[in-house]
Amino acid sequence: MKARNRTIVTGTIGFVLGTLVTTALVRGQGAPTKLAGEFGHVAMVVSDVEESARTFADIFGVSVPPPRVIKNIPFPPGSPNAGKTMGTKTTFLQANGMNLELIEPLDGPSPWRDFLEKNGEGVHHIAFTVPEWAPMVKFLESKGGTWVQGTEEFDFGYVDLTQQLGFTVEVMGPNVNLPAQ
Repeated sequence: MKARNRTIVTGTIGFVLGTLVTTALVRGQGAPTKLAGEFGHVAMVVSDVEESARTFADIFGVSVPPPRVIKNIPFPPGSPNAGKTMGTKTTFLQANGMNLELIEPLDGPSPWRDFLEKNGEGVHHIAFTVPEWAPMVKFLESKGGTWVQGTEEFDFGYVDLTQQLGFTVEVMGPNVNLPAQ
């Protein structure tokens, strides 16, 4: 990952987490928090997951597990790509008390490929573990988000809130089940 992109990623992560904490505190004053759940991770889309993992390992002094290839992730019903699937190469790491996911899109359409082509490498989504993902997807859609990925079978969903927040939100149910290849 280029030095400029690392600076942008680091700054963006700080900004986003600060915004989320501030928003949660403000909402907690009388109004119930609608997006109930625990912080899961910050995910970055990268061109080459192995190269980016080596860079993160070098900078943060952490070990990074080998990437995992996940295929056959379905697009949601009603989306332009409904009935099609997508794939990714991904790895997780922990650095300075934060869970990070690096995602490299594989061939074909996907929200990650769209992001990479439009923005280059950078923060794609912030994930939360929630008791039930489907009601959270509906709530986020009611706030103007667009459901772009995930199904009940896999117990997670991505909701694009780029217009509202500047990033996508992933809500993961307690039984996230992605097929590895």
